[in-house]
Amino acid sequence: MLVYPKKVKKDVSRSINTLGFVDNDIPDNLNSSNIDREYIKVNDELTSLHRQINTINSQYEDTINNLSYSLDHAKKSEELKSNMAQGDKYFYLSGWVPESEVDKFKTLEDKYDNTILSTKDDQSVNQQPPTRLKNNKVFKPFEYLVNMYGAPSYDEVDPTPFFAITYMLLYGLMFGDLGQGLVFLALGFYISKKNKTYGALLKRIGISASVFGLMYGSFFGKEDLIPTLLIKPFDNVMTVLIASVVFGISLMVISYIIGIYNKVSKQHNIEEGIFGKEGLAGLMMMISFIIIVLNLVNKSPIPMPIGTVMLILSIIMMVFKQPIARKITGSKRLYDSNKSDYYIESSFSIIEALLSVFSNLVSFTRVGAFAINHVGLYMAFEVMANLAGGFWGGVILLLGNLLIIGLEGMIVFIQGLRLEFYEMFSKYYEGNGRLFRPISSKEN
Repeated sequence: MLVYPKKVKKDVSRSINTLGFVDNDIPDNLNSSNIDREYIKVNDELTSLHRQINTINSQYEDTINNLSYSLDHAKKSEELKSNMAQGDKYFYLSGWVPESEVDKFKTLEDKYDNTILSTKDDQSVNQQPPTRLKNNKVFKPFEYLVNMYGAPSYDEVDPTPFFAITYMLLYGLMFGDLGQGLVFLALGFYISKKNKTYGALLKRIGISASVFGLMYGSFFGKEDLIPTLLIKPFDNVMTVLIASVVFGISLMVISYIIGIYNKVSKQHNIEEGIFGKEGLAGLMMMISFIIIVLNLVNKSPIPMPIGTVMLILSIIMMVFKQPIARKITGSKRLYDSNKSDYYIESSFSIIEALLSVFSNLVSFTRVGAFAINHVGLYMAFEVMANLAGGFWGGVILLLGNLLIIGLEGMIVFIQGLRLEFYEMFSKYYEGNGRLFRPISSKEN
């Protein structure tokens, strides 16, 4: 309702018309009793309509509840029809079926008239099969992170279990705190109500952070509230950094072994599996590099000559990988390109491989660095809190913990992915596959 002087009626009408406002005069016979009666009448009509709606809901409850599934089924049926060859009476449709469900699939021939089913083994078709991931409840949420890099090919090991275990270890090592880990765990339970995958990931990294928090004796940054079961990172800087590199070497060795298995056993590619920089030759180069470095600091149990021989042998294997591998496999073509171009390229690849080994090993020092930084960051807030004192000191500690949980928690999450994707996946995982996405009558 607008109230305005009569002399500005034209100006007001022009302004409010642009906003879609309808100017109606108040009827002369309008009074409060008429408004009340009209309100009661409309309210009775609404009540009657609600009763009718409730009656319809009770009568057709099953139909209404299944309506979304019916629409989904119709949508997927149309999707199937658009990808099939069809005539007036018959249609032809091909697709992939898991080996474990082939027998069940064949029963459809008896279930439907005028239906002919035939199956072929995946090795008899010139097409790479899709990959069906099968992981238990503990590892399954990490499929989401693996698929961010790429789906596993049919001819390589599903990296999810190894990724899940190592990622939880890396996160806990870098973000070990019992109190903050429990916050992640609680957030995981809350977020699971809206997104099961995100919630499950938060719960798992929360558990990992909590366990390592017990090892470090850290509770919301404080290191004097609970006993230390293993080590205090800030008081043992060199030990933590060396341990992180040793841990990284262990992960790299396992990554190389998985990569060799993928290339040699599953892909039948000995050229890369044995002689490539991500194969056996690359593993030998990394081990020889470690032996040489340890000898330089007088810490190696293995003599320098062994490391030197291994390094030279690995370089020879990489430089001559194509002719040697193709001689072994009986291939007539020894080089993909001009011979001189091949050896020039191979020489440069040796430099790349050596730099890669060095950078991979150094990258794992960030695991120890973040463990130390986690404590140091809290100590900075604690100093500020002590200077402020009283109520404001408590506020600073609270805000500091929130900042650590939010900002550092996210940074550690990203750094863990970086170590997995760049340092480890590069040794054993390509991720060039496509996931098996079956057409079903109900969304998972």
